[in-house]
This record gives sequence, structure tokens and C-alpha cells, in this order.
Amino acid sequence: MDLWAIIAAWSALALATAISPGPDTLLVVGHSARSGYKAGLLAVAGTSTGGLWYMILCGFGMLSVLTASPVLFSTVKLIGALYLAWLGFNILRGAIKPVDTSSEAELDASLWSKPFRQGILTNVLNPKVALFYLAALPQFVGNSENAPAIGMLLIAIHYSFGALWLGFLAISASKASGAITQSSAWRWTEGVLGAAFIGLAGKLALERN
Repeated sequence: MDLWAIIAAWSALALATAISPGPDTLLVVGHSARSGYKAGLLAVAGTSTGGLWYMILCGFGMLSVLTASPVLFSTVKLIGALYLAWLGFNILRGAIKPVDTSSEAELDASLWSKPFRQGILTNVLNPKVALFYLAALPQFVGNSENAPAIGMLLIAIHYSFGALWLGFLAISASKASGAITQSSAWRWTEGVLGAAFIGLAGKLALERN
């Protein structure tokens, strides 16, 4: 299979997985709805930067290290689950006791003021991303000497689709949030987002390798 055929076949899979909802989706939508599309796009930039981590691991042939060690995999999985749970509890706390957005200092210290950093951590601390690449990439890149380079290219394509989709969601959520944020319905929205993060944390923690 030549490179263009590989890219075409991979793109179909990458697009399908990129638009599947997950922690990145919740993070981007939450930031956009709360603080506007710029905050959402910062979260998108964070998740895309997280993709560089997987490209580096692939380039050095280290993706398999994560799953080769049950202790290492379980440690990363636990840290990731705890981080998602922490995000969820903070969002729920914001729903119960909303942040006073009249104070810029308080807003800067709030959960939602760190979208870029949260985008990186949410992505990097999810070992299921590494598992996906370990399962899918060998079927496309084979075992040739160019496999690491091709793998890096395919990961970049995957994250490009993800960035475009999440960017669309960021703008859409920002436009749709105007009426919600001006009513008590926003507190219910935050409650749902917080519960969703906690649910994803539990799912990640309980799933087997």
C-alpha cells in the first residue's frame, strides 16, 4: 500500500474517532460556553499540543513502553482518572457556588482560566489514546524502517481532524451559550458537565488495560 492510500484509509478512521465525544469534547464545550470561543480555542490548542507528546513517543518507538508495564499504565490511568474527577468536582462546585465574574482576579484564579493547560493534561493523562495508537497504527504503517515517521504523520492527521472538529464545537458552543449563561439554566449545565467528567473518571479508572 502506497503512502497516499495509507493516508486515505487512515483519514476515514481518524475522522470517525475525532468526532467521538470524550474528555476533550467536554473540556472545549465547557470553556467555550462559560468564557467564550477564545477560551474554547485555547483548550483546543492544549489538546493539539498534547498530540505532540504522542508523536514524540511514536517517533522514538516508545508508545509500547506505556502498555508493556502494567504498573506504569495503571499509574498513568489512575492519575488521569483523578485529574478528570478533580475537574468534575470543581465544575460542580462552580455550579453550586458560581464564580463571581465581576472580579478579574478571582476569574483568573478559577478553574476555567486555564484552558490551555487543562487541554494538554486531559489529553496526555489519558492512556487510552496510547492504546488506540498501539492497536491501530501497526495496521497502517507496518514494520518498515519508515514506520515511526509514517506513524507520526498519521497521528498529526488525526489531531488535525480533532482540532478542526473541536474548533467548530468551540465556536458553536460559544454562540449557543448567550441565553443560557444569563439564566439559572447555566448552573444545571455546569452540573451536567461536572457529572460527565466524574463519570469519565470512573470509567477510566475501572476499565481494564
